[in-house]
Amino acid sequence: MRNSKKWLAGFLGAVMCLALTVVVKQDVKAEGENAGAAYITCTEDTKLYVTPDWTGEIAASLPKDSVMVMIGVEGFYTKANYNGIEGYLDSNFVGYNEEAIAAYEAELAAKSEEVRMMAAMIQCEAGNQPMEGQIAVGAVIMNRVKAGNYPNTIVEVLYQPSQFGPADSQMFADLLASDTIKESCREAARQAFAGTDNVGGALHFQRVGVREGLVIGDHVFY
Repeated sequence: MRNSKKWLAGFLGAVMCLALTVVVKQDVKAEGENAGAAYITCTEDTKLYVTPDWTGEIAASLPKDSVMVMIGVEGFYTKANYNGIEGYLDSNFVGYNEEAIAAYEAELAAKSEEVRMMAAMIQCEAGNQPMEGQIAVGAVIMNRVKAGNYPNTIVEVLYQPSQFGPADSQMFADLLASDTIKESCREAARQAFAGTDNVGGALHFQRVGVREGLVIGDHVFY
């Protein structure tokens, strides 16, 4: 009898999850991998498993109302992506918390705009440089965000007085307003934002010949 109840609960959970694939809102605000993503949340603290088996390896712990990208349904499990980790959770714990998803979407949008601003700055500072040099400028920006003696957001780093000269230029403003940023600069910003650091933690850069350091293209990083 107990097994029958458990089977029925799992079956109902799977049915509910299948319904979610139809009615869940499609996100059209996010860019990149999450564009058009179907978001779900978990109704309580649970686990994301490597395989659709609750006795198997745990891929991640999911706090209540964690937001995930739904991939599909396999038996009594829902396959989802949680912060870049793919796995399976019991469909009984799948829900749709609109407030949590809205907050997640807002965070994605803010990050997307910061990356766009960084890409515009990369174009101003190194638009004529090879990809390695463009990534390097982005890496300096991100290194400052992570350092304790600089602002901790991309926007604040870019607009910190007497640091990035183009921040107050018409060129920078026009790039943001027209959104005519080169794709190479966008890609460089994405890579730097994702953690690529090809300058060994450098916090500064200048034109070659000013001082010693790591030379990439026309800039020296230190």
